[in-house]
Amino acid sequence: MVLTVIIFILLLFSSAIVTFDDYLEKLSVNTGETTTFICDLPERYSNKPVDFYGPTGRLLVLKTGENIGSDDRTRFMLEHKYAWTWSLILSDVSEEDAGEYTCRISTDDRTLTIIKRFDLTVLTPPKIVDITIESNNNGILIENEQIVLKCLTRGVPQPKIHWDIPAQNIISTENHKHNIIPYDNKLIIRNFSRTTPMNYQCIADNGIPPRDTRTRHLVPAIPPEVTVQTTISRFSSQILLNCTIIARPLRSAKWKRNRIEMNSMKRIEINDYTIQLPFLIQFDPLNYTNLFGMYECEAENQFKVSKAYIIINESILSDLAIAKQDRISSSPTYAQIELLLNCSLSLSYDFYVILFINIFIVTSSSGFYNKQ
Repeated sequence: MVLTVIIFILLLFSSAIVTFDDYLEKLSVNTGETTTFICDLPERYSNKPVDFYGPTGRLLVLKTGENIGSDDRTRFMLEHKYAWTWSLILSDVSEEDAGEYTCRISTDDRTLTIIKRFDLTVLTPPKIVDITIESNNNGILIENEQIVLKCLTRGVPQPKIHWDIPAQNIISTENHKHNIIPYDNKLIIRNFSRTTPMNYQCIADNGIPPRDTRTRHLVPAIPPEVTVQTTISRFSSQILLNCTIIARPLRSAKWKRNRIEMNSMKRIEINDYTIQLPFLIQFDPLNYTNLFGMYECEAENQFKVSKAYIIINESILSDLAIAKQDRISSSPTYAQIELLLNCSLSLSYDFYVILFINIFIVTSSSGFYNKQ
């Protein structure tokens, strides 16, 4: 009884009654291409004009063939070659065009009949939206913990995911095949560390070219590790202090002498988590007491502050001073020889012998040091 009343009310207030005399046709088309919806009318409707409606219920074209909406003026065209056949031609298809289309006729008794439905699938090439990281530390990649990479994609049909490591193959790499596990659109790295590969590539393919690729570069967070190396050059009278810092990220790196910060040379980048911080000390054998002290290399990030130091004392610098004095006094200079020549106009045979020997020594010594 209630159902009868409802139907009566609908018949009374409806502007048109919709009936179905249709069947469904499935269509597939690549993006950018053209597709045609062909609507063949039953014989009893062969003299009736048709309307085509889109997925949102919007009237796409008028019976006269004029377009509705300026945006679609060049994409939707109505074609009527035969009395019983109407066609809707859709060009430059995009993802937004996917959905159900209907071919309808209306009669004089205000009855609207759906003749045919079209289910349009728009085939789109794969697109990688993002590669996300799942970890236990809000995106901070701590060493020796598990992380998960997730490749987010879109496309029709749904893209299939393949994981790769550039210049390697995660399936055949013995050192990592049990530690790096691909699973659907995820990549599980069980024990991530600085020895684990840093680049991971997601490849998406659904058979619609072109396929899409994206690489994610990962570097673990590392508390600072600091070591100091010393190189002493006796010939150039220089002391090179080189500080090697392993840290990620690195907030600050500096040299200090007796707790006072000093200017150092430019940082040398070794890799994503290693730098070198050289510091050159120029030695003066006549005045070197101001170089005594503790030379300290300090590195800091959000995890901790690390330091390494070396003490330069009198024994190191005095050895350099003695070595330089010995090198200077080991052979006469050209100035000394010239002074001897100017001292007297009458020279003995012994003097010329000594002079020749000294010239030979000077020449030989100069050549040796230049080769070094």
